[in-house]
Amino acid sequence: MKRKIAVLLAVLCLAVAFDPGVSHAAITPAFVAVNDTFLPFSEEYMPFVVGGQIFMPVNVFAELSIYPIGDAEEERVLLYKGARYLDFSTRSGQSETRDQDRNLLAWPHARRIGNRFYVPLRQVADFFGLTIELHETSRDIIPQQQVLVVRIVSSRSLNIQSLIGLNRNALRTAYNEYYAPPSPMPGEDEPPPPVEEPPDYSSILIHLSFYDISAGSAEWILDMLDIQAAFGYHSCFFVNARDIFYDPGLIRRISGAGHSLGIWLEEGTYEEYMSTSALLFEAVKIRTVLVSGTEEAHSVMAEGEKNGLILWASSHNHGFYDDLSAPEINDMIPREDGARYSLMFSCSENAVSELPGVISFLRNYGFALERITETVEAMQLTTDN
Repeated sequence: MKRKIAVLLAVLCLAVAFDPGVSHAAITPAFVAVNDTFLPFSEEYMPFVVGGQIFMPVNVFAELSIYPIGDAEEERVLLYKGARYLDFSTRSGQSETRDQDRNLLAWPHARRIGNRFYVPLRQVADFFGLTIELHETSRDIIPQQQVLVVRIVSSRSLNIQSLIGLNRNALRTAYNEYYAPPSPMPGEDEPPPPVEEPPDYSSILIHLSFYDISAGSAEWILDMLDIQAAFGYHSCFFVNARDIFYDPGLIRRISGAGHSLGIWLEEGTYEEYMSTSALLFEAVKIRTVLVSGTEEAHSVMAEGEKNGLILWASSHNHGFYDDLSAPEINDMIPREDGARYSLMFSCSENAVSELPGVISFLRNYGFALERITETVEAMQLTTDN
């Protein structure tokens, strides 16, 4: 597929890497489409995902007539269309983003991998009036795995399912060419070992939930879950009276994104539930009988079940996952057919850094994520082991 990038406005290559913490290994193999056209399946057009954000190489936007200009001396990149532009400064320690009116925008800063600029996709799309669509290839197209499809739309005639279906053979060929093993050196004629199919854990139900949204990272977690929403990855947020009172807008965003809401109890009394429930209804016009809370609240709340409340717990005591890495958490998830596991995270910085690794593991191995609602059989509290 020929690239249609404007020659006059090409990105200048910079010699100094701005973000040493980002490497080529961070690239997310994904198909990228603009309108009704797929771009080449190569690192030049692939995004990377970090902290719940999709970052896209700026050359992708040239396909949408939003042109990038780089300045090697000042270490910055501009994206512009007509009179509107975004100015991403990438000078180490002074990273910032401004619009054409020189307004400072509180966006994730631009990143560098090698000589490529990457910018936050959602924010740039909103600024230029573009639509982002996320989908996933099916196993009958690429048997080895389900590959993310990121489509950026300014105008289109096909829905994303039709676009993928019409390009199924081209996508399969591009994937196989990208992952083709290197040609053997002279004298190395042994065939490569067969690739084993990953195990199928689709019968295992994972329940994902969050609490303590005042910890400061709830917005990042919601951004990350927004990326996964196209694949049915919805969660439950347990909120307390303080959360609702001080940030009702965040509660409305949680509900509007398709996540369920429960009530987090500190004391575990029925009176605490009733007062929090009233605040929740006032904020989002939702009533829920889902409750969770501290171990102390669980012991008291057992009496509350007589009033029709549904007591939900993590597979470990609350706070258990706050200091664990993604591999440590993944190792605890059961592998037995028909098992269930309840992952409950506080909205902490650790959740922001480790949750993408957990979500990636669940998706790659086909675990079923079930949203917690009043009709789902409640998980009971177990002890740490």
